[in-house]
Amino acid sequence: MSTISFGGLTSGLDTGKIVAQLLAIRRQPIDRLETQKTKFSATKIALQGVESRVRGLMEAAAALDSNNEFASLSATSSNEALLTATAGALATPGGYDLVLTARAQAQKERSQGFDAASSSVGTGTFSITVGGQTTDLQIAAGTSGLADLASAINNGDAGVTATVLFDGSETGGYYLALTAEETGTAAAFTVDASGLTGGTAPVFGNVQQAQNAAFTIDGLPVASQTNTVTTAIQGVTLELAGAEAGTTVHLDVATDGEAIEAKVQAFVDAYNDLFAYIDEQSGDDGALRGDSTVRSIVSKIRTDITSRLSEGPITMLYQVGIRQAEGGDLSFDTSVFQQELAGDFAAVRDLFISSTGHEGTVAKLADSLDTVLDSVDGVFKLRNSAIDDRMESIDDTIARYELSVDSYEKTLNARFTAMETLLSSLQAQSGYLTALSTRSSD
Repeated sequence: MSTISFGGLTSGLDTGKIVAQLLAIRRQPIDRLETQKTKFSATKIALQGVESRVRGLMEAAAALDSNNEFASLSATSSNEALLTATAGALATPGGYDLVLTARAQAQKERSQGFDAASSSVGTGTFSITVGGQTTDLQIAAGTSGLADLASAINNGDAGVTATVLFDGSETGGYYLALTAEETGTAAAFTVDASGLTGGTAPVFGNVQQAQNAAFTIDGLPVASQTNTVTTAIQGVTLELAGAEAGTTVHLDVATDGEAIEAKVQAFVDAYNDLFAYIDEQSGDDGALRGDSTVRSIVSKIRTDITSRLSEGPITMLYQVGIRQAEGGDLSFDTSVFQQELAGDFAAVRDLFISSTGHEGTVAKLADSLDTVLDSVDGVFKLRNSAIDDRMESIDDTIARYELSVDSYEKTLNARFTAMETLLSSLQAQSGYLTALSTRSSD
């Protein structure tokens, strides 16, 4: 804490200003350290921007580096009113003829009519059995109305939902409707109201039978508990929207060139975004000007992106329309890409993917970037740790300097105060001697 002083009262000197100037000189090392710390902070922020863009490039490359990820497929139905489908990573190209004879449906039951939703169904046990599993619901006095029973069923987790229907009739217009929570025969249920006494127990009649979906694939009979079928054709999800026994629906699973092109375009865009940011941060006023970490990353990426496969009709990215333009950006000629994809899909694919005994250009880049981004010993992790250590060291040094400056300030104030005190004493003596001399002359 600074010492309070009253400077210059005797000497006439602005000792406060003199002290401030001397302290400013003494603080110059601290100011230089603060400037270093600011630069380190700016470097760290800029490196975080590079890291996030490197991660974006790695993810774009990883979306192309395996056969399943590269070989984007589409599934096209000849009659979407009856069937739609999507192709996943495990799908393979092919064509199939399907005949849809039945959609899966959930069992529905409805009770006789009651005069009101509050009409008592009695008290006791109401049982629901689904797939051999029986759930017993206890209906107590005070909560024994038709609507109360519906609530008990819905809260009972028995695999059945319940609702009260009203047809507008003055008497007998309220019905308890039950629906299986799932479609298919495995979700069929039975109810037992014989355990209810003291009221009018519901008696149910069937509204809709539980039914499995039924269809054929190239003449092979297939059954499903649901209308969403994921296991009939590997990698393909079928959505059964309708059923017409005499109608054949053709399903075509084929390579989706536009989807692959979109992934490649995302890769090119991520590459260009990274290098645009690096160029911006490496300029004359950039926080990463001359940064060795960035130089090594740039060198590695450009080495990988321009590498050549050891064999095959297509060995470099420029052959599929991906070229380095003037200034270092990548350009993407989609017409060339689609032409090569249609001409030799496997050769184009191998330029991107990794497989047993083979590493494509883009897969190699993805692996390199994964190493760079490693959370334990990746270059960003190591560099950030080094910056943090350096900033911590600067803080420690600044703290020591601040103590030294505080001590120096106290010393200066004490010396100037002592000087003022001495001058005041001398002035008093001088005044005394002057007065004495004046009386002697008189």
